[in-house]
Amino acid sequence: MATSSQRLIRPKKLKQGDLVGVVAPAGPVDPKDLETGLNVIRGMGFQPVLGRCLQHRKHFLAGEDEDRADDLMVMFQNPDIKAIFCARGGYGVNRILPLLDSKVIRKHPKIVVGSSDITLLLIYLLQKCGLVGFHGPMVAGSFGCKPMKTSKTQFRKVLTGVKEGGVLIAPKARVLQDGSARGRLVGGCLTLLCRSLKTPYEIDTRGGILLIEDVNEPAYRIDGMLWQLKAAGKFRGVKGIVFGEMINCQFAEGQKGHLHDLFRDIVPDNSIPVLTDCPVGHGNEMWTLPMGVEATLDTKSRLIRLKTNGVT
Repeated sequence: MATSSQRLIRPKKLKQGDLVGVVAPAGPVDPKDLETGLNVIRGMGFQPVLGRCLQHRKHFLAGEDEDRADDLMVMFQNPDIKAIFCARGGYGVNRILPLLDSKVIRKHPKIVVGSSDITLLLIYLLQKCGLVGFHGPMVAGSFGCKPMKTSKTQFRKVLTGVKEGGVLIAPKARVLQDGSARGRLVGGCLTLLCRSLKTPYEIDTRGGILLIEDVNEPAYRIDGMLWQLKAAGKFRGVKGIVFGEMINCQFAEGQKGHLHDLFRDIVPDNSIPVLTDCPVGHGNEMWTLPMGVEATLDTKSRLIRLKTNGVT
């Protein structure tokens, strides 16, 4: 959460023909997926500018920590770049956060979009810089390997300030607990929410509509991470919860149960609305959501309505 002395900054909306930086703050990028995703971005009317280290590789990282951090900071400081799109997640954002300069970022605010491991960067932008970041599809990791027909349209509408982009309906979502609530959007990938705990970048969930998603985690690990968040007090003061589709997060063979059972064990009480199976993570479609912005959650309509798209 932005400190009390900070005003929440909404970056400027994108326009046709704008230059957008593409960086890899975490894991290495598949060249084929990258090129496919870049063509999607070009098809939206934006001109991608590649980070200098975008295609570097070191073990499980997209190059050295200093280089990945520098790529990001260069994009913030370049006045010609109007937004920064992350190429993919993977692992490694935690290693570059101490190398970023929150004062410079706050002085040069712009749209940043990513998800998965980028969850930690979005928390950093919101809580250390007071800047709205966008939890959404990535160039190679999303647009580069999945059709995302609906997501492409909503992505562009949100980032260009089209009002309709802020009304999100998930007809296939399931209602775990009925109700409606209003709060600021917070959260992201469950693994990274837990990784933030007891660090300078620990997520603040108070007063929030909490988004939780993950991928390729066995049910017992999902359960363990949810209980870790609960023990850390991260469900106290939450106004509502939106669970993603939890792609390939399953019980082991021979075990009976459903993830919804785990969710019911964790939810603090029946006084807050809870939706599950929403397109907020690693699925074939993915909402673009401005983190820190106030939104309304309504389970009856299976709807999230943004107070603002997060841009000016």
